[in-house]
Amino acid sequence: MIPQEAGLNERAVSFTKGCYVGQETVARLFYRGKPNRELRGLSSAEPLPVGTELKLEERVVGTVTSSAMVAAPRAIALAIVRREAPVGTTVRAGGEREAVVVQLPFA
Repeated sequence: MIPQEAGLNERAVSFTKGCYVGQETVARLFYRGKPNRELRGLSSAEPLPVGTELKLEERVVGTVTSSAMVAAPRAIALAIVRREAPVGTTVRAGGEREAVVVQLPFA
């Protein structure tokens, strides 16, 4: 994962300081485009196991990286999600479960 995918570009990256490993990739993405995937939150009725694939229609758009039960009946998770599934999108999580992509930090 690179800083732009985690939403850390403004807080963690300097384009005026010296060299660092991965600088070319980070700078190219900053000046020429947007990341294809981003760290997002998920809200669901039940915990989603780590590694669960997220699908939008029939296309895999992400993977769950961590999950926790907050307060019944709500579970939250972190996932790396492609841009095709913006905030507010409902995705299928590992079969019949559904989750909603939410903005971080969790409200």
